[in-house]
Amino acid sequence: MAKRKWYVVFNGFETGVCETWDECLIRTKGYPHASYKSYTSLEEAIEAYRNEVDVDAREVLRTIAARSADTASAGSAAKPSRSYADIPEIMRGSIAVDAACSGNPGVMEYRGVDIDTGRELFHQGPFPDATNNIGEFLAIVHALAMCYNSGANTAIYSDSVSGMAWVRRKKANTQLKRTARNERVFELLSRAEAWLNSHRYANPIYKWQTDRWGEIPADFGRK
Repeated sequence: MAKRKWYVVFNGFETGVCETWDECLIRTKGYPHASYKSYTSLEEAIEAYRNEVDVDAREVLRTIAARSADTASAGSAAKPSRSYADIPEIMRGSIAVDAACSGNPGVMEYRGVDIDTGRELFHQGPFPDATNNIGEFLAIVHALAMCYNSGANTAIYSDSVSGMAWVRRKKANTQLKRTARNERVFELLSRAEAWLNSHRYANPIYKWQTDRWGEIPADFGRK
């Protein structure tokens, strides 16, 4: 049996530690001068990533552990937390995005999930000294770019009014101060804004109605 590998993307659409080759491929395929490397242990991968972006290894471990626990509790196969087939307002085959941030600012991560199957489509972070609104904005743009690259006009759901407004304005209206620790986050914001200003997309972006439908499927469940 082949040994499990972990991947670290140093230069790609998004950087960070990847748990699977497919996730690494999504972050790097088609990206000019993409750079990534595989590691035989999680500790080695985290150390390589920590040295690159100056993220506290304990925060990285904590985030990955929580992610693994969520996956284990869901079972070996990805399943939606509930079926939305009985809610006609929710478009089938759509993507839900969400962000989580421990503190404000704090360690932030974001992801996208297939609403029908519950399968995680992308997961980025953790990023130090960021905010939840930034994560929500980046999550929407990430989903748009992913759909654009595959030629899909998939609907995208977000529960963030601010994130959706920033996307409409093609500008992240954050008051967060730029520091050495969150330099990567501001690079991602600049790249996201540039993408929005240079691409046309047909994907509808809808507000997830939490009060009627429950938590968005991409929610990290850490409230």
